[in-house]
Amino acid sequence: MKKVTLLFAMLMICNIVFADNPVMNYLKKWVDETRIETAIGKLLINQFCKDLSKEYPLKEDPILTQKFSGFLEKCGVKNNGGLELKVMIIDSSILDEILLPGGILILTKGYLACASSEEQKDFILARNAYLVSQKQPLAVIKHEGIYPKFLDYIKLKEAKRTEKEMRDLLRAYLSVVKKMNHKKADVQGALLTPNPEKTRLGAIKLLGQFNVSVWPPSPFDNIDMPSRIYDLENLKLPERNF
Repeated sequence: MKKVTLLFAMLMICNIVFADNPVMNYLKKWVDETRIETAIGKLLINQFCKDLSKEYPLKEDPILTQKFSGFLEKCGVKNNGGLELKVMIIDSSILDEILLPGGILILTKGYLACASSEEQKDFILARNAYLVSQKQPLAVIKHEGIYPKFLDYIKLKEAKRTEKEMRDLLRAYLSVVKKMNHKKADVQGALLTPNPEKTRLGAIKLLGQFNVSVWPPSPFDNIDMPSRIYDLENLKLPERNF
């Protein structure tokens, strides 16, 4: 009887400790939000694929997905199946990149063609991995007040969902992605790569090719490109011992 009582007491203590443990609470919240974020991402990619013209096939690039995952791990995030992590390529000459919640990164062949060096490709992947690690897609959804709409839609039975409502949610998301912290992602992304200095210079060259007049279809068309380039030009990299 004493053993049973002791075991019960130990279990109660463990429950109290874990309940008040800020680290455990943070991890639980992170896992719960990741599930919601992934569910939102799946809704968006499904609608995106429905709306995408058959002239522009979309498929995953496993090599880029693997590198993308590697950069996410460098951000301190190990994906144990919680994120729908993948890099999808659209066969289009339009210059564009779209990061969806849950870690789905959509790139166009046109954008990748502008990245002539490995450092520039690493920059694209690393900066988006940083945005994923900081849950920026979910953050802008919350900040812009459309998070409750997504939650309500996720709770709806599939039979009750309408394509118009889902398309409206997709458009709402694409209108707010420009509000992620892209400037910080540029800097932190460069630091994640094997050669930050070469990546920084490559990123300046890559971003220097673009302005609003050549990037009209992108949800990022209002991003202050000169300001992003300025921050990269003035980035003081720490000395590294190899």
